[in-house]
Amino acid sequence: MSRAGQVEIESPTDESRVFELAGDCNIRNVAEVAAAFQQCTGDLLVDARGLTGVDVAVLQLLVSARKSTAAGGRSMRVAASAGGALDLAVERAGLSPMLRDVLVPELP
Repeated sequence: MSRAGQVEIESPTDESRVFELAGDCNIRNVAEVAAAFQQCTGDLLVDARGLTGVDVAVLQLLVSARKSTAAGGRSMRVAASAGGALDLAVERAGLSPMLRDVLVPELP
């Protein structure tokens, strides 16, 4: 777990994982998040409601993960608080249309 941006991984089943992201996630620690995402063989579920800071590296990772999961026939859902760090970063970057189908207020 990184101090600058905490990454906690809770695995309820072998095939589907919930990745809990909290703190400041950025270029310094996005590789840790990417490595964790790559280990997921099922649907990708990300709880990003605890993020306090996000940079473009994280946004690029989410776009890439969305494309990879879709290409592999898997789904991706990202829980993001309305007006939270991730929601605002996605909006500012103009990525809402690309990530609209994966951003949700909470995970099932």
